[in-house]
Amino acid sequence: MKLIAIGVDHRSAPAAVREALAFNDAKGAGGLEALKATYPASEFVVLSTCNRVEVYAASGDAHGLPGSDDLLRFLSAFHGLAVETFSGHIRSHRDDAAISHLFRVAASLESLVLGEGQILGQVKDAFRLAKKQNAVGPILHKVFDHAIHVGKKVREETGMDQGKLSVASVAVDVAKGVFDTFADKTILVIGAGKMGDLTLQHLKGLNPGRILVTNRGADRAETAAARWGGQVVPFDELYLALKEADVVVSTTAAVEPIVTYDQYVRVQRARRNRLALILDIAIPRDFDARIGDLEQVLLYTVDDLRAQADENRKQRQKGIDPAMVIIERATAECSAALRHQRYAGAVLRQLGDHADTMRRRELEALFAANPDLTQEQREAFAHTMLRFQNQLLHQPRATLRSAASEPAHEHPHPLLNAVRHLFGLADV
Repeated sequence: MKLIAIGVDHRSAPAAVREALAFNDAKGAGGLEALKATYPASEFVVLSTCNRVEVYAASGDAHGLPGSDDLLRFLSAFHGLAVETFSGHIRSHRDDAAISHLFRVAASLESLVLGEGQILGQVKDAFRLAKKQNAVGPILHKVFDHAIHVGKKVREETGMDQGKLSVASVAVDVAKGVFDTFADKTILVIGAGKMGDLTLQHLKGLNPGRILVTNRGADRAETAAARWGGQVVPFDELYLALKEADVVVSTTAAVEPIVTYDQYVRVQRARRNRLALILDIAIPRDFDARIGDLEQVLLYTVDDLRAQADENRKQRQKGIDPAMVIIERATAECSAALRHQRYAGAVLRQLGDHADTMRRRELEALFAANPDLTQEQREAFAHTMLRFQNQLLHQPRATLRSAASEPAHEHPHPLLNAVRHLFGLADV
Protein backbone atom coordinates (compact mmCIF):
# COMPACT_ATOMS: atom_id res chain seq x y z
CA MET A 1 0.00 0.00 0.00
CA LYS A 2 1.33 3.41 -1.00
CA LEU A 3 0.31 6.87 0.17
CA ILE A 4 1.31 10.38 -0.86
CA ALA A 5 0.31 13.82 0.38
CA ILE A 6 1.29 17.02 -1.41
CA GLY A 7 0.26 20.61 -0.87
CA VAL A 8 0.98 24.06 0.50
CA ASP A 9 0.33 25.64 3.87
CA HIS A 10 0.81 28.96 5.69
CA ARG A 11 4.48 28.19 6.25
CA SER A 12 5.43 27.14 2.72
CA ALA A 13 3.33 29.50 0.59
CA PRO A 14 2.00 33.07 0.68
CA ALA A 15 -1.74 33.70 0.82
CA ALA A 16 -1.92 34.46 -2.92
CA VAL A 17 -0.60 30.98 -3.80
CA ARG A 18 -2.91 29.25 -1.30
CA GLU A 19 -5.90 31.16 -2.64
CA ALA A 20 -5.03 30.27 -6.25
CA LEU A 21 -4.88 26.55 -5.38
CA ALA A 22 -7.94 26.51 -3.09
CA PHE A 23 -10.95 24.22 -3.60
CA ASN A 24 -14.42 25.32 -2.51
CA ASP A 25 -17.10 22.62 -2.20
CA ALA A 26 -17.94 22.64 -5.92
CA LYS A 27 -14.29 22.66 -6.97
CA GLY A 28 -13.53 19.98 -4.38
CA ALA A 29 -16.14 17.65 -5.85
CA GLY A 30 -14.93 18.38 -9.39
CA GLY A 31 -11.32 17.86 -8.41
CA LEU A 32 -12.05 14.48 -6.85
CA GLU A 33 -13.97 13.40 -9.96
CA ALA A 34 -11.08 14.46 -12.19
CA LEU A 35 -8.53 12.64 -10.06
CA LYS A 36 -10.58 9.43 -9.99
CA ALA A 37 -11.10 9.58 -13.76
CA THR A 38 -7.36 9.99 -14.36
CA TYR A 39 -6.16 7.53 -11.70
CA PRO A 40 -8.98 4.96 -11.22
CA ALA A 41 -6.77 2.62 -9.17
CA SER A 42 -6.22 5.28 -6.46
CA GLU A 43 -8.16 6.88 -3.62
CA PHE A 44 -8.23 10.63 -2.94
CA VAL A 45 -9.11 13.24 -0.33
CA VAL A 46 -8.67 16.99 -0.92
CA LEU A 47 -8.23 19.17 2.18
CA SER A 48 -8.62 22.89 1.48
CA THR A 49 -8.71 25.61 4.18
CA CYS A 50 -7.61 29.23 4.33
CA ASN A 51 -4.21 28.07 5.61
CA ARG A 52 -3.58 24.91 3.57
CA VAL A 53 -4.43 23.06 0.36
CA GLU A 54 -3.45 19.37 0.32
CA VAL A 55 -4.17 16.33 -1.84
CA TYR A 56 -3.96 12.89 -0.23
CA ALA A 57 -3.71 9.86 -2.51
CA ALA A 58 -3.40 6.13 -1.80
CA SER A 59 -3.40 2.87 -3.73
CA GLY A 60 -2.86 -0.80 -3.08
CA ASP A 61 -1.03 -0.89 -6.41
CA ALA A 62 2.14 1.24 -6.45
CA HIS A 63 1.91 1.51 -10.25
CA GLY A 64 -1.59 3.02 -9.99
CA LEU A 65 -0.59 5.77 -7.56
CA PRO A 66 0.17 9.21 -9.04
CA GLY A 67 3.53 10.69 -8.14
CA SER A 68 4.31 14.21 -6.96
CA ASP A 69 4.87 15.44 -10.52
CA ASP A 70 1.55 13.92 -11.62
CA LEU A 71 -0.32 15.73 -8.85
CA LEU A 72 1.51 18.97 -9.64
CA ARG A 73 0.34 18.70 -13.25
CA PHE A 74 -3.19 17.99 -12.04
CA LEU A 75 -3.23 21.11 -9.84
CA SER A 76 -1.82 23.14 -12.70
CA ALA A 77 -4.41 21.95 -15.22
CA PHE A 78 -7.36 22.05 -12.83
CA HIS A 79 -6.71 25.61 -11.64
CA GLY A 80 -5.26 26.90 -14.90
CA LEU A 81 -1.95 27.85 -13.30
CA ALA A 82 1.59 27.52 -14.57
CA VAL A 83 3.41 24.88 -12.51
CA GLU A 84 6.29 27.27 -11.93
CA THR A 85 4.03 29.68 -10.02
CA PHE A 86 3.52 27.24 -7.13
CA SER A 87 5.86 24.23 -7.45
CA GLY A 88 8.52 25.85 -5.27
CA HIS A 89 6.03 26.07 -2.40
CA ILE A 90 4.85 22.44 -2.55
CA ARG A 91 5.63 20.06 0.30
CA SER A 92 5.21 16.30 -0.14
CA HIS A 93 5.09 13.32 2.22
CA ARG A 94 5.01 9.59 1.49
CA ASP A 95 3.71 6.47 3.23
CA ASP A 96 4.22 6.64 7.02
CA ALA A 97 5.36 10.27 6.75
CA ALA A 98 2.09 11.13 4.97
CA ILE A 99 0.09 9.44 7.74
CA SER A 100 2.05 11.25 10.44
CA HIS A 101 1.62 14.58 8.64
CA LEU A 102 -2.16 14.16 8.45
CA PHE A 103 -2.30 13.24 12.13
CA ARG A 104 -0.35 16.39 13.03
CA VAL A 105 -2.70 18.45 10.88
CA ALA A 106 -5.81 16.97 12.55
CA ALA A 107 -4.27 17.58 15.98
CA SER A 108 -3.63 21.27 15.01
CA LEU A 109 0.14 20.98 15.44
CA GLU A 110 0.52 22.31 11.89
CA SER A 111 -1.99 25.15 12.34
CA LEU A 112 -1.22 28.85 12.32
CA VAL A 113 -2.71 28.99 15.84
CA LEU A 114 -1.51 26.01 17.86
CA GLY A 115 -4.42 24.11 19.39
CA GLU A 116 -7.19 25.72 17.32
CA GLY A 117 -10.22 23.49 16.99
CA GLN A 118 -11.50 24.38 13.51
CA ILE A 119 -9.06 22.19 11.59
CA LEU A 120 -10.46 18.92 12.96
CA GLY A 121 -13.90 19.81 11.60
CA GLN A 122 -12.31 20.73 8.26
CA VAL A 123 -10.57 17.33 8.10
CA LYS A 124 -13.93 15.67 8.79
CA ASP A 125 -15.61 17.73 6.06
CA ALA A 126 -12.91 16.85 3.51
CA PHE A 127 -13.26 13.15 4.36
CA ARG A 128 -17.06 13.38 4.16
CA LEU A 129 -16.94 14.99 0.71
CA ALA A 130 -14.49 12.36 -0.57
CA LYS A 131 -16.79 9.58 0.65
CA LYS A 132 -19.77 11.28 -0.99
CA GLN A 133 -17.85 11.38 -4.29
CA ASN A 134 -16.84 7.70 -3.90
CA ALA A 135 -13.20 8.78 -3.98
CA VAL A 136 -12.24 6.98 -0.75
CA GLY A 137 -11.36 3.30 -0.51
CA PRO A 138 -10.21 1.08 2.36
CA ILE A 139 -6.79 2.75 2.75
CA LEU A 140 -7.76 6.42 3.15
CA HIS A 141 -10.91 5.39 5.01
CA LYS A 142 -8.76 3.81 7.70
CA VAL A 143 -6.17 6.63 7.64
CA PHE A 144 -8.74 9.44 8.00
CA ASP A 145 -10.71 7.53 10.63
CA HIS A 146 -7.48 7.27 12.61
CA ALA A 147 -6.71 10.96 12.00
CA ILE A 148 -10.04 12.11 13.41
CA HIS A 149 -9.57 9.88 16.45
CA VAL A 150 -6.03 11.25 16.95
CA GLY A 151 -7.26 14.85 16.69
CA LYS A 152 -9.86 14.24 19.39
CA LYS A 153 -7.41 12.34 21.61
CA VAL A 154 -4.80 15.10 21.48
CA ARG A 155 -7.40 17.73 22.42
CA GLU A 156 -8.74 15.61 25.28
CA GLU A 157 -5.42 14.51 26.76
CA THR A 158 -2.95 17.38 26.23
CA GLY A 159 -4.98 20.51 26.99
CA MET A 160 -3.60 22.14 23.86
CA ASP A 161 -6.97 23.69 23.09
CA GLN A 162 -7.27 25.31 26.52
CA GLY A 163 -6.88 29.05 27.06
CA LYS A 164 -7.40 31.76 24.46
CA LEU A 165 -4.47 33.38 22.65
CA SER A 166 -5.77 36.82 21.62
CA VAL A 167 -6.36 39.80 23.90
CA ALA A 168 -10.01 40.08 22.82
CA SER A 169 -10.77 36.40 23.46
CA VAL A 170 -8.91 36.41 26.79
CA ALA A 171 -11.03 39.40 27.80
CA VAL A 172 -14.15 37.35 27.20
CA ASP A 173 -12.70 34.44 29.20
CA VAL A 174 -12.09 36.82 32.11
CA ALA A 175 -15.70 37.96 31.92
CA LYS A 176 -16.91 34.36 31.98
CA GLY A 177 -14.78 33.77 35.05
CA VAL A 178 -16.40 36.69 36.90
CA PHE A 179 -20.08 36.22 36.03
CA ASP A 180 -22.03 32.96 35.94
CA THR A 181 -24.65 34.26 33.53
CA PHE A 182 -24.95 37.17 31.12
CA ALA A 183 -28.64 37.09 30.29
CA ASP A 184 -29.26 39.84 32.86
CA LYS A 185 -26.02 41.75 32.20
CA THR A 186 -25.32 44.90 30.21
CA ILE A 187 -22.05 45.12 28.29
CA LEU A 188 -20.66 48.47 27.22
CA VAL A 189 -18.03 48.69 24.49
CA ILE A 190 -16.25 52.03 24.28
CA GLY A 191 -14.61 52.50 20.90
CA ALA A 192 -15.72 51.01 17.58
CA GLY A 193 -12.38 50.54 15.85
CA LYS A 194 -10.89 47.21 14.82
CA MET A 195 -10.23 46.03 18.38
CA GLY A 196 -13.67 47.12 19.57
CA ASP A 197 -15.35 45.33 16.69
CA LEU A 198 -13.32 42.16 17.31
CA THR A 199 -14.21 42.24 21.01
CA LEU A 200 -17.89 42.68 20.16
CA GLN A 201 -17.67 39.59 17.97
CA HIS A 202 -16.44 37.54 20.94
CA LEU A 203 -18.86 39.11 23.43
CA LYS A 204 -21.87 38.34 21.24
CA GLY A 205 -21.33 34.65 21.99
CA LEU A 206 -22.06 35.29 25.67
CA ASN A 207 -25.68 36.19 24.80
CA PRO A 208 -25.80 39.22 27.13
CA GLY A 209 -29.03 40.97 27.99
CA ARG A 210 -27.86 44.19 26.30
CA ILE A 211 -24.87 45.46 24.36
CA LEU A 212 -24.20 49.18 24.36
CA VAL A 213 -21.75 50.74 21.91
CA THR A 214 -20.32 54.23 22.11
CA ASN A 215 -17.71 55.98 20.00
CA ARG A 216 -16.69 59.57 19.32
CA GLY A 217 -17.64 59.01 15.69
CA ALA A 218 -21.33 58.11 15.65
CA ASP A 219 -21.19 56.43 12.22
CA ARG A 220 -18.73 53.78 13.37
CA ALA A 221 -20.76 53.15 16.51
CA GLU A 222 -23.92 52.64 14.46
CA THR A 223 -22.15 50.25 12.06
CA ALA A 224 -20.72 48.13 14.88
CA ALA A 225 -23.97 48.11 16.84
CA ALA A 226 -25.95 47.04 13.78
CA ARG A 227 -23.52 44.23 13.02
CA TRP A 228 -23.59 42.74 16.51
CA GLY A 229 -27.10 43.56 17.70
CA GLY A 230 -26.09 46.42 20.00
CA GLN A 231 -27.57 49.77 20.94
CA VAL A 232 -25.77 53.04 20.22
CA VAL A 233 -25.11 55.44 23.08
CA PRO A 234 -23.95 59.00 22.23
CA PHE A 235 -20.39 59.54 23.45
CA ASP A 236 -21.44 62.54 25.55
CA GLU A 237 -23.72 60.18 27.51
CA LEU A 238 -20.85 57.88 28.52
CA TYR A 239 -21.45 58.54 32.24
CA LEU A 240 -25.05 57.27 31.95
CA ALA A 241 -23.91 54.17 30.05
CA LEU A 242 -21.27 53.40 32.68
CA LYS A 243 -23.97 53.40 35.37
CA GLU A 244 -25.87 50.68 33.48
CA ALA A 245 -22.90 48.55 32.45
CA ASP A 246 -21.85 45.41 34.36
CA VAL A 247 -19.00 44.77 31.92
CA VAL A 248 -17.05 47.56 30.25
CA VAL A 249 -14.64 46.98 27.38
CA SER A 250 -12.72 50.11 26.42
CA THR A 251 -10.69 50.24 23.20
CA THR A 252 -10.34 53.90 22.23
CA ALA A 253 -7.25 55.63 20.89
CA ALA A 254 -7.46 58.54 23.34
CA VAL A 255 -4.14 60.06 24.43
CA GLU A 256 -5.22 60.30 28.08
CA PRO A 257 -7.77 58.53 30.32
CA ILE A 258 -11.37 59.17 29.35
CA VAL A 259 -12.64 58.09 32.79
CA THR A 260 -11.01 59.55 35.91
CA TYR A 261 -10.95 58.08 39.38
CA ASP A 262 -13.40 60.68 40.75
CA GLN A 263 -15.79 60.12 37.86
CA TYR A 264 -15.95 56.38 38.43
CA VAL A 265 -16.38 56.83 42.17
CA ARG A 266 -19.61 58.67 41.33
CA VAL A 267 -20.55 55.94 38.83
CA GLN A 268 -20.18 53.20 41.43
CA ARG A 269 -22.15 55.19 43.94
CA ALA A 270 -24.96 55.51 41.39
CA ARG A 271 -24.70 51.76 40.66
CA ARG A 272 -25.10 51.07 44.41
CA ASN A 273 -21.72 49.36 44.39
CA ARG A 274 -22.74 46.44 42.16
CA LEU A 275 -19.89 44.29 40.87
CA ALA A 276 -18.31 45.83 37.78
CA LEU A 277 -15.73 44.35 35.43
CA ILE A 278 -13.66 46.81 33.40
CA LEU A 279 -11.48 45.46 30.58
CA ASP A 280 -9.29 48.38 29.55
CA ILE A 281 -7.52 47.14 26.42
CA ALA A 282 -6.73 50.59 25.08
CA ILE A 283 -3.20 51.96 24.69
CA PRO A 284 -2.80 54.43 26.33
CA ARG A 285 -5.23 53.30 29.04
CA ASP A 286 -8.77 54.71 29.07
CA PHE A 287 -9.40 54.27 32.81
CA ASP A 288 -7.41 55.71 35.70
CA ALA A 289 -5.45 52.81 37.22
CA ARG A 290 -6.69 53.68 40.72
CA ILE A 291 -10.22 52.70 39.71
CA GLY A 292 -9.16 49.10 40.19
CA ASP A 293 -8.71 49.80 43.93
CA LEU A 294 -12.41 50.55 44.37
CA GLU A 295 -14.57 48.02 46.16
CA GLN A 296 -16.52 45.71 43.81
CA VAL A 297 -14.55 46.89 40.77
CA LEU A 298 -12.28 44.55 38.82
CA LEU A 299 -10.01 46.43 36.40
CA TYR A 300 -7.87 44.55 33.85
CA THR A 301 -5.47 46.33 31.51
CA VAL A 302 -4.15 45.19 28.15
CA ASP A 303 -0.91 44.14 29.88
CA ASP A 304 -2.86 41.88 32.25
CA LEU A 305 -4.68 40.25 29.34
CA ARG A 306 -1.54 39.87 27.24
CA ALA A 307 0.22 38.22 30.15
CA GLN A 308 -2.64 35.71 30.38
CA ALA A 309 -2.55 35.12 26.62
CA ASP A 310 1.21 34.50 26.80
CA GLU A 311 0.72 32.06 29.68
CA ASN A 312 -1.98 30.25 27.68
CA ARG A 313 0.42 30.05 24.72
CA LYS A 314 3.12 28.54 26.94
CA GLN A 315 0.66 25.99 28.30
CA ARG A 316 -0.28 24.96 24.77
CA GLN A 317 3.39 24.62 23.87
CA LYS A 318 3.77 22.18 26.75
CA GLY A 319 1.23 19.93 25.05
CA ILE A 320 3.34 19.46 21.92
CA ASP A 321 5.57 16.67 23.29
CA PRO A 322 2.66 14.61 24.70
CA ALA A 323 0.79 15.16 21.43
CA MET A 324 3.74 13.87 19.41
CA VAL A 325 3.87 10.73 21.55
CA ILE A 326 0.19 10.11 20.74
CA ILE A 327 0.80 10.79 17.04
CA GLU A 328 3.88 8.57 16.75
CA ARG A 329 2.09 5.68 18.44
CA ALA A 330 -1.03 6.17 16.32
CA THR A 331 1.05 6.34 13.12
CA ALA A 332 2.69 3.01 13.94
CA GLU A 333 -0.69 1.45 14.76
CA CYS A 334 -2.30 2.77 11.57
CA SER A 335 0.59 1.56 9.40
CA ALA A 336 0.43 -1.89 11.01
CA ALA A 337 -3.34 -1.97 10.54
CA LEU A 338 -2.95 -1.13 6.84
CA ARG A 339 -0.40 -3.94 6.39
CA HIS A 340 -2.72 -6.28 8.29
CA GLN A 341 -5.66 -5.16 6.13
CA ARG A 342 -3.67 -5.80 2.94
CA TYR A 343 -2.64 -9.28 4.14
CA ALA A 344 -6.21 -10.11 5.17
CA GLY A 345 -7.54 -8.96 1.80
CA ALA A 346 -5.05 -11.18 0.01
CA VAL A 347 -6.00 -14.22 2.12
CA LEU A 348 -9.72 -13.59 1.53
CA ARG A 349 -9.17 -13.34 -2.23
CA GLN A 350 -7.12 -16.56 -2.17
CA LEU A 351 -9.84 -18.33 -0.21
CA GLY A 352 -12.48 -17.20 -2.70
CA ASP A 353 -10.33 -18.22 -5.68
CA HIS A 354 -9.66 -21.63 -4.07
CA ALA A 355 -13.39 -22.21 -3.56
CA ASP A 356 -14.19 -21.06 -7.10
CA THR A 357 -11.64 -23.49 -8.55
CA MET A 358 -13.05 -26.43 -6.56
CA ARG A 359 -16.64 -25.54 -7.51
CA ARG A 360 -15.87 -25.26 -11.22
CA ARG A 361 -13.90 -28.52 -11.16
CA GLU A 362 -16.78 -30.42 -9.54
CA LEU A 363 -19.30 -28.89 -11.94
CA GLU A 364 -17.19 -29.89 -14.92
CA ALA A 365 -16.97 -33.46 -13.55
CA LEU A 366 -20.74 -33.55 -12.98
CA PHE A 367 -21.51 -32.30 -16.48
CA ALA A 368 -19.00 -34.72 -18.03
CA ALA A 369 -20.63 -37.66 -16.21
CA ASN A 370 -24.12 -36.52 -17.23
CA PRO A 371 -23.92 -35.31 -20.85
CA ASP A 372 -27.70 -35.51 -21.30
CA LEU A 373 -28.37 -32.64 -18.86
CA THR A 374 -30.24 -29.76 -20.48
CA GLN A 375 -28.87 -26.20 -20.41
CA GLU A 376 -31.56 -25.30 -17.90
CA GLN A 377 -30.52 -28.17 -15.62
CA ARG A 378 -26.85 -27.23 -15.91
CA GLU A 379 -27.65 -23.64 -14.90
CA ALA A 380 -29.72 -24.89 -11.95
CA PHE A 381 -26.85 -27.08 -10.72
CA ALA A 382 -24.35 -24.21 -11.18
CA HIS A 383 -26.59 -21.80 -9.27
CA THR A 384 -27.09 -24.29 -6.41
CA MET A 385 -23.34 -24.94 -6.12
CA LEU A 386 -22.59 -21.21 -6.05
CA ARG A 387 -25.20 -20.61 -3.34
CA PHE A 388 -23.77 -23.50 -1.31
CA GLN A 389 -20.24 -22.08 -1.68
CA ASN A 390 -21.32 -18.60 -0.59
CA GLN A 391 -23.29 -19.91 2.39
CA LEU A 392 -20.41 -22.17 3.43
CA LEU A 393 -17.88 -19.31 3.28
CA HIS A 394 -20.09 -16.55 4.68
CA GLN A 395 -19.23 -17.04 8.36
CA PRO A 396 -15.48 -17.71 7.80
CA ARG A 397 -15.26 -14.57 5.65
CA ALA A 398 -17.12 -12.46 8.24
CA THR A 399 -14.86 -13.76 11.01
CA LEU A 400 -11.71 -13.05 8.99
CA ARG A 401 -12.90 -9.51 8.14
CA SER A 402 -13.61 -8.90 11.81
CA ALA A 403 -10.13 -10.15 12.70
CA ALA A 404 -8.65 -7.88 10.05
CA SER A 405 -10.39 -4.84 11.55
CA GLU A 406 -8.99 -5.44 15.03
CA PRO A 407 -5.92 -3.47 16.20
CA ALA A 408 -2.94 -5.20 14.67
CA HIS A 409 -1.10 -6.18 17.84
CA GLU A 410 0.09 -9.29 16.04
CA HIS A 411 0.79 -9.36 12.31
CA PRO A 412 -0.60 -11.30 10.66
CA HIS A 413 -3.62 -12.28 12.78
CA PRO A 414 -3.38 -15.97 13.84
CA LEU A 415 -6.74 -16.74 12.20
CA LEU A 416 -5.46 -15.58 8.82
CA ASN A 417 -2.43 -17.84 9.04
CA ALA A 418 -4.61 -20.72 10.23
CA VAL A 419 -6.90 -20.41 7.18
CA ARG A 420 -3.91 -20.19 4.85
CA HIS A 421 -2.45 -23.40 6.28
CA LEU A 422 -5.79 -25.27 6.52
CA PHE A 423 -6.65 -24.65 2.86
CA GLY A 424 -3.08 -24.91 1.55
CA LEU A 425 -3.05 -21.34 0.28
CA ALA A 426 0.20 -19.81 -0.95
CA ASP A 427 2.07 -17.38 1.28
CA VAL A 428 1.33 -13.69 0.66
